[in-house]
Formats: sequence, C-alpha cells, structure tokens
Amino acid sequence: MYGEKLKKAALPAIVLVLAVFSVYYVALGYGFVYDDNEQILGNRWLLSFSNIPEVFSTHSFGFRNAGYQAITYRPMFFVIYMAEYAVFGFSAWGWHLVNLLMHSFNSVFVFFILRHLLTAENMGYSSTLPAFAGALIFSVHPTNAEPVSWLAAIGELTFTFLCLAAFYLEARSIDGKGGRAFERVASSAVPALFFLFAVLLKETAVVLPVIVLAYDCARKGFSGLFSRARLSRYMSYAAVAAVYAGLRSFALKGEMMPGVTLHAFLSPYEFGLNAIALLARYFQALVLPVGEPPLQLMDPVLSLFAPRAILSVFAVVAAPLALAIVLRRITRLWALILAIIILPILPTLYSPAISRFPYADRYLYFSTVGLSMLIAVALAWFGARPGKWGRFALLAVLSAALPFAMLARQKSAPWESDRTLWGAALAAQPGNYVAVHSIASDYLREGRPGEAVELFEDSLKANLSAEHPDPSMVLLTRKVLPQAYIRAGLEAKAEVSLEEYLKLMPDDAPSFYNLALIKQRKGAFLDAVELYQRAAVFTKDPALSARAHYNMGECYLSLGMRDEALRSFREALRQAPGDSLILDRIGSLEGPGPRP
Repeated sequence: MYGEKLKKAALPAIVLVLAVFSVYYVALGYGFVYDDNEQILGNRWLLSFSNIPEVFSTHSFGFRNAGYQAITYRPMFFVIYMAEYAVFGFSAWGWHLVNLLMHSFNSVFVFFILRHLLTAENMGYSSTLPAFAGALIFSVHPTNAEPVSWLAAIGELTFTFLCLAAFYLEARSIDGKGGRAFERVASSAVPALFFLFAVLLKETAVVLPVIVLAYDCARKGFSGLFSRARLSRYMSYAAVAAVYAGLRSFALKGEMMPGVTLHAFLSPYEFGLNAIALLARYFQALVLPVGEPPLQLMDPVLSLFAPRAILSVFAVVAAPLALAIVLRRITRLWALILAIIILPILPTLYSPAISRFPYADRYLYFSTVGLSMLIAVALAWFGARPGKWGRFALLAVLSAALPFAMLARQKSAPWESDRTLWGAALAAQPGNYVAVHSIASDYLREGRPGEAVELFEDSLKANLSAEHPDPSMVLLTRKVLPQAYIRAGLEAKAEVSLEEYLKLMPDDAPSFYNLALIKQRKGAFLDAVELYQRAAVFTKDPALSARAHYNMGECYLSLGMRDEALRSFREALRQAPGDSLILDRIGSLEGPGPRP
C-alpha cells in the first residue's frame, strides 16, 4: 500500500521538478552577484573544512578582519558553501544547480505535505489534485525567483527544506501514521535535529515549533495539550532553542542587537509604522506578485495619516481577520495556514534597522508554503461541493501557473550578473544611489575609470541631496571616489577628495598612503613623509607598512636626509624581510660590506 502511494505520487513529483527547471534552467548560466562576491569569492572560510570551528565561534562576517557588526549567526550557511566549493570550486553553474535542486525538493515536499494534510482532513475529495495544484503554485510563484536565482539565498532554501521535513515527520506522528519502528524513532528525535540545523542556517526557523503546535491543536484540540505525552514533543525544541541561544550569545559576544542601525532618523513610532507598511507589502506580493524589483531603497512612511499608512494598517488587520473567518468555516487547519503565511515574515520586519533594502522577495519563500496550503484546502473544499465548482476552481489555479511561471522567469533575469541586477534596481528607482555606486564600481573593475568617476559623483550627489542622507554610504563613496580619480588621471581632484575623506575618517591608512603618493609626485616631500607616517601608524597590514616606510625613505633622500632615509628603509625591511628592492636600496646607502 505504501509503495502504491509512492507510485501515484511519482508523476506529480516529476511534473513539479520539470516545472522548476523549465522556469529556472537559465539560472545555470548566471554568475556570482551582490553579496556572493564577498561571502563566496572573498571568503577564506570556504577554502578548507578545517575552518569549521572558527565558523561556529564567530558571526557571519567573521571571515573579514574588521569593519562588520556582529548581527547574524548562521554557521551552517557557510558549511553548505564549503561543500559547494569542494565540489564545484568557483564554477557558478554548479552552485546554481544546487539552488534549483533545493527548490525542486521543496516543491515535491510541499506536495507530499499537502496531500497528507488533505487526506487527514478527509474533506470528501481526492487529495492528490489539490495538493499538486498548491505545490505547482509554490514551484513557479514569482516571489520565489529571487531565492532560486541568487546563490546567497541557499540558506533560505535549505532552512525551509529542513522545516518542511521536520513538520512532515511531526504531522505523521500527530496523525498516528508513524507505525513503523524507524518512523517512531525518527518522529521523536529527527525533527529536533532538523530544527537545530535550520536555526543555524536562518533565525527565521524559530517559528517551526509554533507551526507544529498549530497543527497539533488543529488535529487534537487544546484538551490534554499539557499532558506529558504531548508536552514532551516540545521539550526537545526548547532544548534546541537553549543550545542555539548559547552558541549565538558566545559567537556574538552577547551582542544580540546591532549597535548602529540604518535609518536611524526613524523614531520608535515611525519604525513601527514602517514595519506595518512592510508587512502589508509582503501580503500584497504573495497575492499579486507583480512589480517589486530587487534592491529598492526604503521609502519611509512618517505619518499614520499618510494614505499608504492607512491602507497598510487596514490590510494588516483586515486581511488576516477575513482569512481566519473564512477558513474557520471550511477547515480545522485555519490557524496552521495563517501561522505559515505570517510567522516567517515577522522576524524580517526588523530589516529597516540593518538593511538599506528592507523588502526582499526571498523573505516570502517559507510563507509561499502557507499560500500553497491555502490554495490546496480551498480546492479540496470546492471539489467536495455539488456541481462543477471544484473543476472550475482547479482549472483556474492550474491556468494561473503559466503566467506565474512567465513572471518568475522575468523576475529571475536581473540576477544574471551585477550589471543586470543593479541596472534593474536603478531602472525601477532612478534615485537609487547604491545602485549607481555599484555600477560605478563595476566600471572601475573593468578599467573604465572615466565613466566610474561620473557615476560615483552622481551617487554621492543623489545621496547627499536626499531628505535623509545615508552616512555610511557617503563614507563608502568618498573612500572609493579618489581611487577612480587617480586611475582616470585626475590627481588634483583625487587630492581634494582624499583630504575631505580623511577629515571624516582620520584613521584610514590606505587613504593616507594614496594622498602621500600624490604629494610625493608633486614634490611636497615633507607633507608626503607626514602622511606616510600616519599610514604606517594606522595600518595593520605589514605590506602597506613596508611600502609606506620605503616611500618615506625615498622622500627623505629627495630632501637630502640620508640618515632618516636609511632608518626608513630598515624599518621597511623589518616589515618585509628579504625584499630585494629594499635590500638594494639599503646597500646603495651603506656602501660595500655585509647586508643586514
């Protein structure tokens, strides 16, 4: 009987996998974009599994020496990256294949879960077709284009897979379907293990125990919830949560919240108002997944009486309430459906504090499972009614899959490369100074400094002219702009730009070094010496320190200060032992004899 059920499920599962690949096969030709450049291409952790202890003992950007706040703790995220690097190296197609496979697995998993839930509900209609229709919508839903197409979203795909697997085992156990010995063992221990891996991938996974509880109460009611037999199910989740909290606290050194927030101009009241507006935006994207281009700067709501605020408050209150009223009439799973739709979104409402782009489609990935469940339950309910309403409803949902698939392909396209991604962001929001800055950086890497200069200047102007300028982005643009000036041969502008930047960041060693180079080329040797000294004091890079002391020696020689020059060259040699150029310079000053 079990084998017969698998045979019946084989065709829908194959169709779901084909649907995923028919929409997203083009992503196999995409590259590394946005955060991938730092988290993958610039991540030393990926080079060896021996780095796993360090990965588990620090925050998500601990692979960088400094400059990042300890905000997130997602060690399993980088373990997956290590495995992908071990198999594919830096061949992007292999990484994208993993994303497609994970989305395929999740789509099939959604089908099995929906079929099980509908069978357990016994709504008087076949569970296979509604479950397939719901899973098909999940597989091609346009908001899922971002997590499927972007490599950095592998955490979203994998934590959802683990949560789905844990929930499926729990659902079978609650419904008394785990009759075999290995299933009983699996249902008691494996879900908690999956939960642990999931929260180590993404904090959003903390919603899993509440989702399990919603199903437990839907099937068995609240009576006896605190009995030993039922309560033991949640003790393992509590133990995992305690372990996770301890690991996170240790890795982040007790800093659970960022010390510096973006959009700091928002008062607590305004922050809450924008969280409501963001939640309404997510609800809209689930139902009407059009628009919402990637990487859009926040357009804040500052008054409760603004039209957008009024509509958002109404949507956030009315939509869940109306859905709950309707669902309670047709299924006991109403609370479960609402929990899966709403709960995974709630942790993301803090994103205005830590991200320039608070809205992101990927945050809806788990929530689309709830939407698929809603669709499947509604189809089963219509199918059990007299007449042809069930067929019409099923046909309508299956017909919606095609435009959804086309829109998903369209929303996937910007993630092909940095240029297409930031181009799409800028086309949708012409004042997006982050997009302009990023395109300028791309031009600079390509050896097009003249175009880069123009765009960096535009980015800085757009940022500073905004009602609420972004201070950290201003600093970043001011830091990179002098490099573009230098490479474009505009040293006079580079000099002025560096001096302005160093007033804001008086401990930036590379900028002191670059300004010193300009002064040295102009013949202002004393000014250059002072700047090289500051570069040497502030840098933690021995190579930069060696170059600063070497150039300092050259400046001293130009000033006729032979002894000072020799001391500088010797200090350079101490920072770069055995350097032949420095040795030759010291030898020419000391004359014949043994070299140091």
